[in-house]
Amino acid sequence: MKKKGNVYLSAAVLTLAASLWFPETCLADFGPGMSAEEWQAVQEAQETGTAQEAQGPETDGQETGESAGTAGLSQEAGTPEPVQISEASEQIQSAADLEQTVSTETGSFQTERFQLPETAAVLTVVEGTGGSSCRVYVFEKDENGQWEQQFVTDGYLGRNGMSSSRSTGDKTTPIGLFELNTPFGQKPALEGFPDNYIQVDESYLWSDAENRLVTGVTGYGEWVGTAGYADYYDYCLDMGYNRNAVPGKGSALFLHCHGGGRTETSGCVSIEEERMIELMRLYGTYGDGRCFIALAPEGGFEPVYGALGTNNGLSPAAE
Repeated sequence: MKKKGNVYLSAAVLTLAASLWFPETCLADFGPGMSAEEWQAVQEAQETGTAQEAQGPETDGQETGESAGTAGLSQEAGTPEPVQISEASEQIQSAADLEQTVSTETGSFQTERFQLPETAAVLTVVEGTGGSSCRVYVFEKDENGQWEQQFVTDGYLGRNGMSSSRSTGDKTTPIGLFELNTPFGQKPALEGFPDNYIQVDESYLWSDAENRLVTGVTGYGEWVGTAGYADYYDYCLDMGYNRNAVPGKGSALFLHCHGGGRTETSGCVSIEEERMIELMRLYGTYGDGRCFIALAPEGGFEPVYGALGTNNGLSPAAE
């Protein structure tokens, strides 16, 4: 790891170079889960005219971003805190590591065990399968009160897997049980989308300090309507992690579309755009307060079942 002084100097140089190609505030840190070195390589390719594809952001903000400041860098552009991966995540190397066979149709969890409000109607379950890969299951409650699977699809997690003790910039996806909220995206609403869906433009900021979408203000965060987030933020839902905006724990952690050919994020969960549209329509059917998301490594859901609203809205506390 470079010394802190060198990091600050490098960050300043990268910020200046990036401003030649992207809007000043379109990316948090170095883009979609990229390291500083990867980001520099993209810039050099663009300068020589050899870039074959523009790799839009997943910032390291609290998520795909974890927040881009007004200068295009996150608040914590210095050396990051050490990554803390949960024990369950560290133990998961592949599905073969499990003692029991896990079905890709049912997963390693039991939907009926998630402790949710009686009005809950949609449940998304993100099951880490090793590294930055995951399976995403979406369920809708039927007329008998049973969870009926609507679809299962592959997805991507943070570069460093999943964590029950994430901190800003560590590129992990949080473990826990949360309430989905704030439907938004750069593309127009489609039929069946939520009535409160927001089509964002360059004036919209996902505020670091408040961990919510605001407009007409300046500050640190992700400018979610800028060109750097195209594809990724075509359609988004906030995952509900850290709704109390505890400093240093991360913000702007979304469920959003794949983009730029990336197979990792900076802490968000990404899925195919077609599946994101399906989920957005389910959200539109029921509205705010009725759609939830559970996240854990394969075989690691035990502490998550009763975790909704616990530990100040963060991951469940270690026992």
